[in-house]
Amino acid sequence: MGSGIAAGTALLLTPTQALLRGFIFNEPAPQQTVAPAGRGTLPDAGTLLREGFRVGDLRLMIGYADGSELTELPTVYRLPRAPRWFLGMANLHGALVPVFDPAELFGVAHGDGKPMLLVLGHGEERAGIVIDGLPVRLRLAPEDRIPDAALPPRLAGCAGGVWWSQGADWIDLQVDAWLAQLGAELAVPA
Repeated sequence: MGSGIAAGTALLLTPTQALLRGFIFNEPAPQQTVAPAGRGTLPDAGTLLREGFRVGDLRLMIGYADGSELTELPTVYRLPRAPRWFLGMANLHGALVPVFDPAELFGVAHGDGKPMLLVLGHGEERAGIVIDGLPVRLRLAPEDRIPDAALPPRLAGCAGGVWWSQGADWIDLQVDAWLAQLGAELAVPA
């Protein structure tokens, strides 16, 4: 058959020839426009876009840039003498990631949703937390903020306030501060 197979007027290459040749496009790729997320309009400067998730009765939210992955709960390997809220380490894509259980940390029972692993942070500075079910999108206006709302003591200094959305209050979790606090608590000998 030689260097190709005749098919009508087009000449087909062997797989090896095609891979060595590279990609040749006959037509330019069509331009695509992407509609912004949400209701089709960009948010106002005062609008806060967050990803909300539940852990039992606790509702937390993070900025979209603070989450790096959502996956089914992988196998987690427990470490000896670790606090109960530190579940252990999980292998995610060949990297070890610490996994925390906010339900145990805050003393609440997990809800009925399917346990999922939400990975917070990026690169070597990431950690996973167990959440109940899939996250939801939150779009908050400045008037949705609840001034002087009570926070769980373990979130003091790690929350950017409390907001009202979808008929419930949501705590705006400051991921970097919270992960630093958890790391400091783990560094203290038991």
